[in-house]
Amino acid sequence: MNQLFTIGQLSKLFNIKIATLRYYDEVGLLKPAKVDSETHYRYYSTEQFERLDVIKYFRALDLSIESIKDFFDAKDISILEKLLKEQQAKVDQQIKTLQTVNKRIDTRLKQVKSAKKAILNKVELVNLPEIPVIHLQQTYQTGEDIELPLTTMRQQFGLDKSIFLGKISLSMSRENILSNKFDQYNGILLILEAGDMGEATSVLPQGSYLRIRFHGTHENATESYRRLLRFSEEHLLTIIGDAIETALIDYGITNDYDKYVTEIRVPVR
Repeated sequence: MNQLFTIGQLSKLFNIKIATLRYYDEVGLLKPAKVDSETHYRYYSTEQFERLDVIKYFRALDLSIESIKDFFDAKDISILEKLLKEQQAKVDQQIKTLQTVNKRIDTRLKQVKSAKKAILNKVELVNLPEIPVIHLQQTYQTGEDIELPLTTMRQQFGLDKSIFLGKISLSMSRENILSNKFDQYNGILLILEAGDMGEATSVLPQGSYLRIRFHGTHENATESYRRLLRFSEEHLLTIIGDAIETALIDYGITNDYDKYVTEIRVPVR
């Protein structure tokens, strides 16, 4: 028999934990060449080195233990090709998932950065792209608990796995704005991003918007709506749709009220 190595020696040679080698033995993936009947010590031979190299290679590709066992049981090129193709498909999906996560992180970073640098209480005329949303048409009064309607939205649109942080907006009807009723909203919106669960029920249309950002939350929005109205009248602009109000920085990401920033945008022509 070739030279024998203890499990500790094999662990050092291949940089594999002893516990992992014991597990490979238990599941039948890598049996020792010899087990001492009295001490129960495991011993491995050089003939097993190649098998362990293959196991390490497959594990580096994140193949499951069962898949590796299937390969060794068959030892066939077609099985190897099948395993690698299946794993490649999984990796491709993981890459797509990570790319989506990266986009979400980038979006949130840009949102926070933009809010931190915003000139507050200044009305701007901006052009914005179309944005897909899920819109729950439900009245919401300033000061009410928003968690209940959010729960309703989750249930109604099957959004149990969706992440709402930084993507919730309130809508205020054009009629209420023109009537100077700034304490009642007519809907709650979830801004959809790539990879979100659920299909859009509507969109925020592409076009021209008046936008203002201010310090505070929805409860501090009244003066900003008045500024938007004055600006539209002074510049002969017509409000053509509902306002969208979004907390860019609030209690969800900071305990410092002085850093709260909320944005209102209203479509005009």
